[in-house]
Amino acid sequence: MFTADEKKDLTIRFWKELKEKLDSTGKLEGRNIDWMNYPNKINHLYFRMEANTYSCKFCIDIQFLNAGVREVYFQQFEEFKTKLDQIMPQPFSWLSSYEHPNSKTIARLFVEHEKSSIYNEQDWPKSHQFLIDSFMAFDTFWREFGDMFRNLK
Repeated sequence: MFTADEKKDLTIRFWKELKEKLDSTGKLEGRNIDWMNYPNKINHLYFRMEANTYSCKFCIDIQFLNAGVREVYFQQFEEFKTKLDQIMPQPFSWLSSYEHPNSKTIARLFVEHEKSSIYNEQDWPKSHQFLIDSFMAFDTFWREFGDMFRNLK
């Protein structure tokens, strides 16, 4: 097993390498943005990446405190389910009610690459590629349809 410092170092290196790869890939596609803080211009709607001992995920977290507003955004994403399934490397899993580790109830859509560990450097290339492919595919969707979500405000 790893010490706390070793885990911290691996985690920092995993995300640093991913950020560099995302920045490089994004620039090749003419997108010079901060992928880790994606500018969707909607408070309480987040596009996130997660990695742990078992998997990595690209997530859309709908975190409005008002359950009704959260449901409206979730339903808007559901209206685009066919388009999302066509554009994403794999279909999203849909959770209209998810207990986030921060103790908030949110809605979450996610795609997951299983059997990969942030603590196994041999898994990193596949994990990184999965996250890059997922984010770039979603970025294509968001550039085309993001205004429809922004207009819900």
